[in-house]
Parts: sequence; structure tokens; C-alpha cells
Amino acid sequence: MDWYAYKQKAWERILRDKEIGYLDPDIFDVLETFFKRKDTYTQSSCSGRITIVDAELPWERKNSSVIYKNHLGITVEDLITTISKGKVWNLWLIVQGPIFHAYTRTQEEAWEILKIARSVGFKHSGILTVNEKGILVELRTGVKMVHLLKQNYTEEEIVDLVNVANKVLRKGKEKMQKLKIALENSLNSDNSVELRENSERKSQIQYNLS
Repeated sequence: MDWYAYKQKAWERILRDKEIGYLDPDIFDVLETFFKRKDTYTQSSCSGRITIVDAELPWERKNSSVIYKNHLGITVEDLITTISKGKVWNLWLIVQGPIFHAYTRTQEEAWEILKIARSVGFKHSGILTVNEKGILVELRTGVKMVHLLKQNYTEEEIVDLVNVANKVLRKGKEKMQKLKIALENSLNSDNSVELRENSERKSQIQYNLS
């Protein structure tokens, strides 16, 4: 496949994931803005989330399991219920800011995406690799929280913990919306494409390559 075919396939996957409810509930409009850029598309992106992981250490994947995940926040009831289920290792409350993986067709576009992202707080961003899908740019904020949970909390402690976790998550969401606005403001007739359905009701990306 050529680069444009990879982009078309990625766009179809996003629409399919959105339809079946697999896509993060608040990320579609941001991904759509990336796809409106002629030389960019995204894959494997996340709007930010709160997870509770049972693991010896929070970064370990082996012998670990995610026992709670929500992209929109956590409640006191969620936290109490999850803790009450017990543990094998340790329970870690992890708040992660948004992460976007963008493939660009050209080096110029990769640097433009990095410039836009860094201007709105995605400071931990860079070019990861180059392959047949394009130049892979990872966009990250510094928004993150990792907290070792204990088995017993006072009511005040657990309310405070939930409030802090949700506040950290909101900070990431705010940066994501700033990124969306910055991307929209960067669009013009030379660097944008149209996303629309064809006569068979299939979503197509309309390019003007002249």
C-alpha cells in the first residue's frame, strides 16, 4: 500500500471503532482534525484515562492486570469497590494524560505537528521511527499521576484522592482540546483534505493533489 492507502485504512478503522463503542468517548473530534491534514493520520491514540492496576510495580506488564479503567473519571464508589475486591500484588492508581501517535508523509509535516503540539503543552513529544506507514510522531504531555493505594481510607482521604485524580485527568483533557484548536487553526486550503461519504455511503478522504 502507498501512504494514502494507509491513511484511508486508518480512517475507516476509527469510524468502525466509533460505531461499535471501542473508541475513547471524547477523542473522535481530535482525531478527525488530524485526518483533515493532508499529510497526517493517527493510530493507537488515547484521550487520557484513569486506571487501577494490580502489579508489583506500576510500570510492569508481566504478572499485572488492569482492574479498573475509565477515560472520563473515577467516583468514590468506583474506588471503594475496586479496593474491596482485594489484590495479588499492589494496587496502583494511575492517571495518564492524552497520547497521540501521528504518522506523517513528509519530514516537514512531522516537524510542523511537533511545533503545534509543543506550543499547547505536549512537551514530551518526538519522532519515534520511520517505516512504510510514514514518520511516526508521538505526542505526550507531562500530565501523570501514580499513587500506591492502601486498603483502608477515611472518608475524607478517599474523597480527596478521587478529586485529585479527576483534576489531573481534566488537566490532560484541557491540553487535548487546546491541541484540537491549534490543529484547526493551522488548516488551510494547501494542507487540508475533505472527509466525506461517497455514493456507496463509505467514508472517503478527498485529496486535491494538484
